[in-house]
Amino acid sequence: MKAKWLVIPLALVMSLALAQQTVVLKAWTIGPDDPSITRMTNLQAAAEKLNADLAAEGADFRIELDASFDSTDWDPYLRRVLLAFESGEAPDIVQASAALIGTWAAGGFLAPLDSYVPQFEQFADMVPTLWDSVTFQETIYGIPQDTEARPLYFNKALLAQLGWSAEEIASLPERISNGEFTWDDVLATAKEALDKGVITEGNGYFHRPKNGPDFTQWYRSFGGQVFDEASGRLVFNKAAALRYYSWLAEAVSAGVLERDRLDGSWDRYHQTVTGGDVGQVLFFSGGTWNWAEWTGMVADKGGQDWLFENFGFAPHPSWQQGGSPVTLSNPQAYMVWTGSENKDLAMRLLAYTTVPELDAKHAVDSGHLPILMSTPGIIDDRFTAEVSYLLNFTTFQPPHAELSKWQDALYQGVSAVESGDLSPEDAVETIAAVMQRQLGDQVIIR
Repeated sequence: MKAKWLVIPLALVMSLALAQQTVVLKAWTIGPDDPSITRMTNLQAAAEKLNADLAAEGADFRIELDASFDSTDWDPYLRRVLLAFESGEAPDIVQASAALIGTWAAGGFLAPLDSYVPQFEQFADMVPTLWDSVTFQETIYGIPQDTEARPLYFNKALLAQLGWSAEEIASLPERISNGEFTWDDVLATAKEALDKGVITEGNGYFHRPKNGPDFTQWYRSFGGQVFDEASGRLVFNKAAALRYYSWLAEAVSAGVLERDRLDGSWDRYHQTVTGGDVGQVLFFSGGTWNWAEWTGMVADKGGQDWLFENFGFAPHPSWQQGGSPVTLSNPQAYMVWTGSENKDLAMRLLAYTTVPELDAKHAVDSGHLPILMSTPGIIDDRFTAEVSYLLNFTTFQPPHAELSKWQDALYQGVSAVESGDLSPEDAVETIAAVMQRQLGDQVIIR
């Protein structure tokens, strides 16, 4: 009797185990900044909630989330994703810039999501304009994961050393916002700081050390247009590009901008910006997420309190008095691979991820901005509250399949001008020719 009693429960357990299936969902995510690991951990938290609800519903399956987070660099990550798409071995969910949707959807790699979105009440809380960032040819191909802004940061302590009053420093964001303080004023202020020994050569202005979407916003701040809505074609405005390239050339010539600023080293960028007692760079372009990185880097100096004491932020100025400043939001999105056999479950998981509690955790921990309308009400974070106004000046990357070629060409001009290989005038003509050759009738040269 005892032997039978032991065998029966074991058989029952084995039967139940066989009856409950496991569905593996694979997800690839990237920062590459370390604080953005919540792009993965939020999926993990959502998976736990989903499994609890599946159990409560009496479902005969559970999900197993196979998730990874890449903290290396965008280029190898995107190459890996594209190879996975082309080989038919992609994960169910891929997180990347929403600007890539035009390219990947045109390639047939992404599943249309229009029919799924209305099925989940969580998506009704989305900031409405963010749906535009994940829409290509009137079809939704992604679920917004976060958004951000890319401010012009300024060092308040160095401006004070230059002789600016507390009132002048505090009013700088407003003066940039109303078009009073321009790119020429940035350059003139940095020149003065260099002449007076407040900064060392090359530390008047820092931009990112490698290619990226930020160069598009700076071109726009000099009057450039990227996309023509009526024709659906990209645009290269030669006059605006000449103004931008000329500013860079003058900044390098004046010792305000390093000739080798495009050295590819984020470590040197961050260490110089935050180095010393108060930081070493007068003006520097970055992202809201950098604030989260710097908070950790200056923890021994006081963390976020030190940052607020020494750093300020504003939109990027216009090139002309009275012009409109800009910033750039490059929303990240979760996308579902068209070859996934579990699209329904993947979308349910993304709905569970798109909730205020997880949205708030990501925004505060990583320095990004909320995507849900109800999230700000549960956030108690000074930086998130104060920086969110920059969305009033934001722009988005256009949903064009050939955008990366346009962006790479613009960047090549920046690199050639800063290194001294080309004059601003020659760079404009060279880049216009490159765009015309590579993009053909997909670009308008003006």
